[in-house]
Amino acid sequence: MTAYLDLLLIQAPAGSNGACLSRLGRESLSRLAARRKFNCSIDGWSPRGSGPPRHPGLPAPWQTCLSHSQDMVIAGLANIPVGVDLEGTQARHLTRLPGLVDQLPHPQVRWAIHGSANPLLAFYRTWTLYEALYKHASLAGHSPKNLFATRLYSTDAISRHHAWTWQTPLWTVTIVAQQRTMVIRSLPHLELSQSLAADRLAMP
Repeated sequence: MTAYLDLLLIQAPAGSNGACLSRLGRESLSRLAARRKFNCSIDGWSPRGSGPPRHPGLPAPWQTCLSHSQDMVIAGLANIPVGVDLEGTQARHLTRLPGLVDQLPHPQVRWAIHGSANPLLAFYRTWTLYEALYKHASLAGHSPKNLFATRLYSTDAISRHHAWTWQTPLWTVTIVAQQRTMVIRSLPHLELSQSLAADRLAMP
């Protein structure tokens, strides 16, 4: 089976609260569903705070992924389990960066971030990978005890997961799936800047 992921990355109005971002995410999911000829009305999605949005009009095996940060939202429909995380760049994190990096459990990761040309963006690539892996595990019913119980450097993680990362100076998105290849269709177009796994990616 070919793995598909349809994505929509949108900018919310400045100062949007969590409820507004959640609503905007569900509106985006309805738009993506309509492109697939699925009838998923905006008000039919499961409520905020109850896990990934579900809809009676969304046929199996299709499922959703949703993330938001600051005033940005990313919504996705996939025919396989997908973990996605979006983080907006925040200037305040630059002054707190040493402490944030020291929270990460893998020494290899901490060294790589501190030694990178842009430690803040390297931190966001790592953080979104942790988050996306954690969300993917949760979808599969194998939630780690906490975010940092997720293992980046292990035979299991390397053999079973594949990750893709997009990054600009303003935001970072990471996607995790168990398929090595996945057709990703995005609106608007996302430019692939770095892949955390040597995987092929088809983007119309």
